[in-house]
Amino acid sequence: MADESLRVVEFYSGIGGMHFALKGCGFAGEVNAALEINTTANQVYQLNFADTKLLQKNIEGITVKELDRLSADVFLMSPPCQPFTRVGLQGASSDPRSRSFLHILELLPQLSKVPDYILMENVKGFETSDTREYFLETLNTCGYNYQEFLLSPVQFGIPNSRLRYYLLAKRKPLRFCFPTRNEIMESFPDMYLHAENRCHCQCSGCGNDPMSTGYEVDVDDHEQSSATECTVELNQRSHHNPACSKCFRTRNERCSEVPAMDSSSQVYELKNCRRICDYLENGKDDNYFEEFLLPEKVLCKFALLLDIVNPQSERSCCFTKAYGHYAEGTGSVLKMANIDDSDIFRRYQDLADDKQKAELLSILKLRYFTPREVANLHGFPFEFRFPSSLSIKQQYRLLGNSLNVLVVSELLNCLFHAP
Repeated sequence: MADESLRVVEFYSGIGGMHFALKGCGFAGEVNAALEINTTANQVYQLNFADTKLLQKNIEGITVKELDRLSADVFLMSPPCQPFTRVGLQGASSDPRSRSFLHILELLPQLSKVPDYILMENVKGFETSDTREYFLETLNTCGYNYQEFLLSPVQFGIPNSRLRYYLLAKRKPLRFCFPTRNEIMESFPDMYLHAENRCHCQCSGCGNDPMSTGYEVDVDDHEQSSATECTVELNQRSHHNPACSKCFRTRNERCSEVPAMDSSSQVYELKNCRRICDYLENGKDDNYFEEFLLPEKVLCKFALLLDIVNPQSERSCCFTKAYGHYAEGTGSVLKMANIDDSDIFRRYQDLADDKQKAELLSILKLRYFTPREVANLHGFPFEFRFPSSLSIKQQYRLLGNSLNVLVVSELLNCLFHAP
């Protein structure tokens, strides 16, 4: 098992997703320094982690001496993904945005205290890059055991697709709590090797989610909480409260199925996924959602390109930083009207007038997910906040550049566990 108090350095700290994941993983650790150059992201980070030392600086400028001074046990990293994305230039190590990560790799062998643990997250596509080859070469040079993954939140029962590359590394002689493979793993390690039987499906007794990752829940207050608050609390139940808060079934009474990915088609089994309604903001009047309704221009021009889900859906598409700005491929939209839309879309295709199209589709009450709802699907806890000065567009951009807190929390739990 990892030391009781781990000293952590959080590179590319963004809005604090890695920090929240660390808090929720069930092991004690303190972020001694967070590094991020984006001023807007730093406003969010400082609001949520006021006591953490936040360094707004270019990582390319950090020195061996500065890193050694931090004496880190853990490096958490989510480097810029643009060099490896399908829509980017895929320049990999030749892309200037890769320089900061390459700089970290150059410094790693020079440190007098090399971290015992490393977690790195990036987009699918990183695994085919020359940067990845250099990363693995550096880990081998520094004496690490490591395992690569391609994982999506749907494999953890979360109704959102966000396929990402992850790497866990432990410095020898530390070993993993599961059998490692030379190839990239496309399913989560069998956590049932542990005494803790952890899964993300519904409780077999009452249908609630008994998942545990590290935040305390006041069971007495649970009934009075809003749907959003309950959702996040259920998602982040403490390791010290191993039973479902509704029926108090224990981990041993949970099911033992984790959705798997078909590696040939990248299709995920969605059984055990929770429904979208569990992640929505409740208790708000219609005026609150008015600004999130799809504008007439989008309804007229792009309606047939939208990915539409409803509150009972058990899936949603990946939310990108362009959500709310571009219509296609940036994330799902929500149909709030409880009606069948097949006939409406048949009629839509027969209309030529844009105004008539917009009026017809307005019946469906299509809207964007709010930033809070996107944050819920990304596993951010209820206490996570944005500064009131940030626009909706800025919030979407920051969330699109973030990560899934719950997936990373599970990976950290796996990383810190001893065989």
